[in-house]
Amino acid sequence: MLPKWAKDNRTAVLEEAAPYVGMSDEQRLEVLRSVLRAGARQLAMHSERERLMEFRDPLPKSSIEALARLRRDRKVGADGRAAR
Repeated sequence: MLPKWAKDNRTAVLEEAAPYVGMSDEQRLEVLRSVLRAGARQLAMHSERERLMEFRDPLPKSSIEALARLRRDRKVGADGRAAR
């Protein structure tokens, strides 16, 4: 049982998402642009900018296997082009 001041996860998520539910695509795009600008500013000021820009989060093994299966099933080459 949660204390009275605490919110269950569903309620917390719904409250956090509420401002975005009724937004138009244009409004959501402006929010996205704002977030991207903030991220770019933070990255520009970071002392290890180049290292951060070069980092690539590795795909989990399950994703690599799923992509291989999809390529095989769709007969798409590893380069992403349709096999002939």
